[in-house]
Amino acid sequence: MKAIKIITALALLTGLTSLSFAGPSPDYWIRMNQAAKDKAAIEAKAVSSAKAQPAAQVASCNACGCTEMKKS
Repeated sequence: MKAIKIITALALLTGLTSLSFAGPSPDYWIRMNQAAKDKAAIEAKAVSSAKAQPAAQVASCNACGCTEMKKS
């Protein structure tokens, strides 16, 4: 009778211990966080490069500086 209680307690302890380790490993979370940081850096670089493009040149006449070009 005492052996059955010990075996039952051991099986219960083993089952609860195996369930406590379920889930992704710390390595998984490190890789996911690094991937998110890399993606954010790429997006920030794309946004900053889009803002850094020069504006289109507007043609202006030499006489008065207006933007309407007069045909000669």
